[in-house]
Amino acid sequence: MINLLAPFLVMPYVLSVCGIDKWGIIGTVTSVYILVGLLIEFGANLIGVKELSAFRNNVVFLKSYIGVNYKFRLFSCLILTAVLTAVFQVFKVDASFYWGLSWMIAWYYNPLWIFQAQEDFKKINKIIFLSKAVYVLGVYLMVTTKEDYIYVVGILGFSNSVFYAWYYYQVPKHRVAFKRVPVFFRQNSAIVVSNFAISFYTQAPILIIKVILGDIAAGIFNVINLFLTVFRSYLGVFFNVTYPRFCYLLAKSTAKAKSYGFKMMKINVVLLLVSAVIIFLTLPYAVGLYDFSNDVLEGLAFSSFLLFLPVIIALNIPYYQLLLFKKQNNTILKISVGGAIITLVLGTLLTYFFGLTGICVMLYVVELYVLLSFWRRGTKLLSK
Repeated sequence: MINLLAPFLVMPYVLSVCGIDKWGIIGTVTSVYILVGLLIEFGANLIGVKELSAFRNNVVFLKSYIGVNYKFRLFSCLILTAVLTAVFQVFKVDASFYWGLSWMIAWYYNPLWIFQAQEDFKKINKIIFLSKAVYVLGVYLMVTTKEDYIYVVGILGFSNSVFYAWYYYQVPKHRVAFKRVPVFFRQNSAIVVSNFAISFYTQAPILIIKVILGDIAAGIFNVINLFLTVFRSYLGVFFNVTYPRFCYLLAKSTAKAKSYGFKMMKINVVLLLVSAVIIFLTLPYAVGLYDFSNDVLEGLAFSSFLLFLPVIIALNIPYYQLLLFKKQNNTILKISVGGAIITLVLGTLLTYFFGLTGICVMLYVVELYVLLSFWRRGTKLLSK
């Protein structure tokens, strides 16, 4: 609930102070750092959680695995920070990209995956509550003029860094030699590439819109994308909470795991449908509180049809979890890369010719492609 609430406390304030074009820049910068974070965490939320959950009673293995993961993160974080800084200098990017480098520290320290594997959700809740409270407070204190939009992404990175680091140093871990890092890289690279591809086709639309249509169109999309991000965040939390239990049940009984997975899926679909309908009906009244032009209002009205997109995403969760457990990493990789290619090619073409209408159509096409692909492979595995 805190994850859902924080963005909605920030968005109206930032829109009123900075404007919808600056909100578009904030969305673009955020998407870039979300993608970069995947390369630093390197599969921790997927492979890492599964390994720590499956071997939760083997203390030596746990400390060693955590040590290797963070050794990789250290080198990855240093290299990517240097690369990003160089790229920013060459392309003379917006100052908010530089402030966003605070996310690099947060991505390195992030211990949530460890507590997730341990099903220690009290610690996760505490970290999220404290970090988001500091984030919201920081935005209200530091963003007072239109030019202060550059701090928004950086404030979130800083607030996460403080609390992630505090809990990171409480986690027992082994110091490991660097020679183990290449092995770790090879073992996890396929699933990381697929996870990056999945995130790419969820984050790329705002980047495409920014390049082709500009900051105002990106801002329009980012208002609706905030709701999508909230839904995706909820589904991500749901995935993280149920994945250890699903793995445990699947190791004992396919029937029990299947029943559990599909029961959770049905609950999600109903919840998302009801939420989408409510937001769809109330959004016109909410945006009416701002002095937006007719073009912006029309763009928001049409983009609101994307609110039903998470329903499709919710349908693929049991199949995705099944493929992960069965180590179908190459299958996930092919499907995810296919989705990324469709997003890049079809998204660019449709946005260029049809504007925001094109990007909305493309998003539904990609999610249906992913759902049908996961379903096709997942049903074969369940029938065995």
